[in-house]
Amino acid sequence: MHSSLSNRIKIYCLLLLIILCGSLYGQSRFTLIGMSAILPGSGEIALGNTNKGIILLSSELVATYSFFKTDHDMSLQKKAYKNYALHYAGVPLDMPQGHYQAIQEYISSEEYNDFQEMMARNYYLIYYNDIQAYTEYMEANTYTGEESWEWQSAMHWETYKDMRKTHQKIKMNHNLALGIMLLNRAISIIDTAVMSNNTQLYASPNGLDGVMLNYEMRF
Repeated sequence: MHSSLSNRIKIYCLLLLIILCGSLYGQSRFTLIGMSAILPGSGEIALGNTNKGIILLSSELVATYSFFKTDHDMSLQKKAYKNYALHYAGVPLDMPQGHYQAIQEYISSEEYNDFQEMMARNYYLIYYNDIQAYTEYMEANTYTGEESWEWQSAMHWETYKDMRKTHQKIKMNHNLALGIMLLNRAISIIDTAVMSNNTQLYASPNGLDGVMLNYEMRF
């Protein structure tokens, strides 16, 4: 698994190097903006703004590494909590995500089913006296057979909760890395467009006491 992650990062870095080299030779505005969309910072470097380009490129490399690393870690953590649930709660592998959420919230399927029965009884039987709707709800919203579970102890249950929380934190970092990658591209595209010769950023009067900032791009 570590080898797979390392190979993906090497391939991505090689792709970035090829794109960067290509951007230094393709000086048209379309090429520069396109390179900035793929590799933030490449357009700035090609236009001579090396410092800004290196900052964006460095940020992109860090965010890219974090993106692939957290993707790898998420996969490992998900596999870990699923195997843990199999061994200590009797949950079959590859159950739907809603099932793994339920076993996080209830120590056993019996407790879960009891809660559903109480809710359904109050709603369908006491208020509406609808036995058929009650039966249908219970069949659709309770766990029986191989779907049932029971944690061996409260300690095992708490450990599973911690594993799920760790997975969620990794997922948040993964989404953050993706957000930084998208932000880098947006900044680089706008910056490269403004710096190119065929674009113009200027202010003009707007009404009696206003000013409008105008951005013009000539195709």
